[in-house]
Amino acid sequence: MKIQAKAIYFNGIVQGVGFRPFVFKLAEELRIKGWVNNSSHGVTIHAEGNNLDLFYQRLLKEAPPLAQIVSARSIEIGLANYEGFDIVESEVEEEGDVLISPDVATCGDCLKDIENSENRYYQFPFTNCTNCGPRYTIIRDVPYDRAQTTMSKFPMCNLCAEDYKNPRDRRFHAQPVACQTCGPKLQLSDALGRPLPGIGVDQLAEGGIIAVKGLGGFHLVCDARNVGAVRRLRERKERGSKPFAVMARSVAKACREVDICTKAENLLQSSAAPIVVLERKLALKDALPEDIAPGIHTLGIILPYTPVHYRLFEGPYDFLVMTSANLSGQPLIYSNEEALEALQGIADYFLMHNRDIYHPCDDSVIQVIGNETVFFRRARGYVPLPILMPTIHVKTPLLGVGGELKNTFCLAFGQRAFMSQYIGDMQGYENLQRYYQELKSFQRVVNITPSAIAFDKHPNYQLTRFALEQPWPKHAVQHHHAHLVSVLGEWDRTEATLGVICDGTGFGEDRCIWGFEFLYGNSIGYERKAHLEYLGLPGGDAGAKQPLRIAYAYLKTLFDGEAWGKTEPLWSTLSSLERQILDRQLETGVQVFQTSSAGRLFDAVSALLGVCTKVTYEGQAAIELESVGTRFLQQQLLEDIVRKRESPHFLYSYEVRVENEVLILGVRPLFEELVRDVLQGVSRGEIAYRFHLTIAEAIVDLALRLGVSDGHLVLSGGVFQNKLLTEAVLRNCQRQGIKVLRSRSLPPGDGGLAFGQLLIANEVL
Repeated sequence: MKIQAKAIYFNGIVQGVGFRPFVFKLAEELRIKGWVNNSSHGVTIHAEGNNLDLFYQRLLKEAPPLAQIVSARSIEIGLANYEGFDIVESEVEEEGDVLISPDVATCGDCLKDIENSENRYYQFPFTNCTNCGPRYTIIRDVPYDRAQTTMSKFPMCNLCAEDYKNPRDRRFHAQPVACQTCGPKLQLSDALGRPLPGIGVDQLAEGGIIAVKGLGGFHLVCDARNVGAVRRLRERKERGSKPFAVMARSVAKACREVDICTKAENLLQSSAAPIVVLERKLALKDALPEDIAPGIHTLGIILPYTPVHYRLFEGPYDFLVMTSANLSGQPLIYSNEEALEALQGIADYFLMHNRDIYHPCDDSVIQVIGNETVFFRRARGYVPLPILMPTIHVKTPLLGVGGELKNTFCLAFGQRAFMSQYIGDMQGYENLQRYYQELKSFQRVVNITPSAIAFDKHPNYQLTRFALEQPWPKHAVQHHHAHLVSVLGEWDRTEATLGVICDGTGFGEDRCIWGFEFLYGNSIGYERKAHLEYLGLPGGDAGAKQPLRIAYAYLKTLFDGEAWGKTEPLWSTLSSLERQILDRQLETGVQVFQTSSAGRLFDAVSALLGVCTKVTYEGQAAIELESVGTRFLQQQLLEDIVRKRESPHFLYSYEVRVENEVLILGVRPLFEELVRDVLQGVSRGEIAYRFHLTIAEAIVDLALRLGVSDGHLVLSGGVFQNKLLTEAVLRNCQRQGIKVLRSRSLPPGDGGLAFGQLLIANEVL
């Protein structure tokens, strides 16, 4: 056969994942001559031989597990008559187009090295290879080479350099490779910074709280079975009732506390290693303390994903609280200096190392809902993976700034969009500074410098003000329109589609607070087809922290005369002064905002049932209401197994009326029947469950009235992180033959908003 020469180009996640040694070994096997290198555009191969087609096909089919090939091409070139096959140095070019891998959980091979007392990586807390370890959190710039990472200050010893240069070694060009001799150092200290021996295992066993520096930032860690330690951590961190995540020694240990389906188990053990929200087992003896996740039926479980975590489990415990180290309402702490200062009085000990974190990155949080992965928070393990848009083209480099809560921003150009890691709520100076810091550094990683900007229409958001100050073309986007288009963009769909968007707050075109919306549209525009009836919200967004006041205002608006008089027993915990102020507000309309918010509807019901009357974290009232309803359902299912009977299907009433050609969902009948049940002593679990089923029924009913049976229905907004509600909606849709589109790789809440903003601006600008 005739010897040919070809230039082969691969783009995608092909650097730092063992791609070049894979190419090298395959070239040797097939007797191909030439070279391979990293460039700012991916991986380039010069190949000479007589079976290049086979070589090319096997490169595509057998790529390393962490590689993601986005594009590949092969062109014929002139022969250079190479005598062997080499891996050559990376090219540094002005323009880069290479994708960076997310951080990857410790692989099985490295785990064996850590556990093997004969191995030179024995107990080394920074053991990694081409298949695992830090990536995004340590990179400063592309291409992904050691000099561009925070490992640049650790020169390799001779043995590590030998592994690094050996194409047959799995540590070949693993940029963070290091060992006890040349690598970063881990040090335990007390609260005064005095060095201590060990890594904190004894201190954890004795009930201590340790600030542990991880891949993307600090965690606060304690023994999850130690009730006193958990309570102290909650009090010191001023966390209210917000749940803690728990790291389990293994899936087997986690199974004793929570129910784990196959999909959830695969997520737990995946290279991304997210926190997975799982349902606690019913009536479990010796369960983890209730104070880990007060008032809710779930636990966020994560498995060890770094060598440090595995070493922490040398202690006599199977579960560790592993919660992000940040002060209430402030960004994640990631530098040693800040940790020592800010966590004084919270942590008893500090376990720190001297490898810098360049991109602070929280743990990702996921739940399996309707047998699909739903993101609550997308960060470590997934960022900076792109969203690919085969049929959508972003014509000019664009920035979507995201929302005010659970913020992420998005940069896009061409057929790729990059969502940042979860940054947090944009309230306070520190959070905004973190946003600006990450926006600047993220542009280098994804090689997109924006020249136009999309932002939320809410006039008082911090990021709206930021966007308006920029010199670029800009476009304001309605909040719920962005939610709808974000999902359509993920599915690479451009046709107008009906969507139901349920969330807490979004600034409406009529200057009211929207949040239970039926929109028909796409990135070009939308029509508001239906919504929850407007109700008076005292105090606006700030009023969401007082759900009983919301319930009072709603019922005062909906009820009159005798019906209102019957509600008197529900307000015993509201002072007479509070009631007077609310009555006066409702009479005058001062500081009362009209809202169609689904989130506030759930808050009001939660308060009426006495489930949650004071909110200490965003979404608490609705989350606890879901838990009460889910526990009732679980109990029903248990009883059904015994009694061999169907669980009851019971709905509250609601009304649908037409106003100005828009369908309005009226909830007065729902509240009348719900209040009757509360006053008659029906269990709050049954009422909560009925309420969820009723809202699910109403959603599909309105969608059918709007003609959805002819097409797809988008479900988006933070309320669809509610598993009980969402699975009821999905069952109803399945019965009616409705095809549902949900977020797949972004959160349905505000963490996915920036992508939709950007796609809408792309049409306008």
